Amino acid sequence: MWRALAVPPEELRCEVTLFCGQSFRWRAVGENEWRGVVGSSVITLRQTESDVLYQAVTSEDVAPLLHDYFQLHTPLAPLYAQWCRADAYFARVAPAFPGLRVLRTDPVECLFSFLCSSANHIARITRMVNALCERYGERLAEIDGVTYYRFPTVQALAEASEEELWALGFGYRARVVVQAARELLQREQEWLHRLRHVSYEEAHHALTTLPGVGHKIADCVCLLSLDKPQAIPVDTHVWQIVQRHYLPELRGRSLTDRVYRQVGEFFRTRFGEYAGWAHNVLFAADLAAFRKRLPQ
Repeated sequence: MWRALAVPPEELRCEVTLFCGQSFRWRAVGENEWRGVVGSSVITLRQTESDVLYQAVTSEDVAPLLHDYFQLHTPLAPLYAQWCRADAYFARVAPAFPGLRVLRTDPVECLFSFLCSSANHIARITRMVNALCERYGERLAEIDGVTYYRFPTVQALAEASEEELWALGFGYRARVVVQAARELLQREQEWLHRLRHVSYEEAHHALTTLPGVGHKIADCVCLLSLDKPQAIPVDTHVWQIVQRHYLPELRGRSLTDRVYRQVGEFFRTRFGEYAGWAHNVLFAADLAAFRKRLPQ
């Protein structure tokens, strides 16, 4: 049975929010319909002209789970209006991307998904994350011939071998996935989740003490799972956006630690407390998959 999430399109558009590189667990299953896994729930979403409908493979109502996942407690339209006033380029691309929200994913899923992202693109990251779930995750349900799995636990990933991950196509990322999982097991329980309750600076620094985690992955985890809306992940797309539209004086420069921090501070000064959310819209606008949405 379909239920209404009671959220208008200007507050949530699934087709951009689910496929702009924040999560890699969703697939299209029909026109304006998508199915994926949030926690231990297999959920189907349907975008209508006035709302988002949902149904789940469980008798429990997953509305609270989806409200948290999409951070619906934060009104999006006023933020868009604020960012449009602050920045002419944002005002130009924003109408093509209404309702693009930042997700609040599980920190373990977020960390290991982005450990797969190094020198990678969204389609291949999606395949790697799905392979990880199929090999090490708990089976949840089969729908229309597709089996859905929970994201693996840290324990399951720590028990994996680099050889197994190489066979799954992880390449050099196999080592850091296993090393990071084993390192997390050595830390106190819930160490990763507790980073939600410390400052952005402290959380970012703590994440970079894990194998394979540099500034960009740390900022992805801070923004997408640790409640740090000011975090600015600077990848190739964002680096090009900054040079093209904001800081042309950086052209020809290398993205050193100092320049990385400079880019983050620029976004935070320009867009404010939720700078990472604004950055997410600009990032999506630079993806080839969404380029046709942009005005000429």
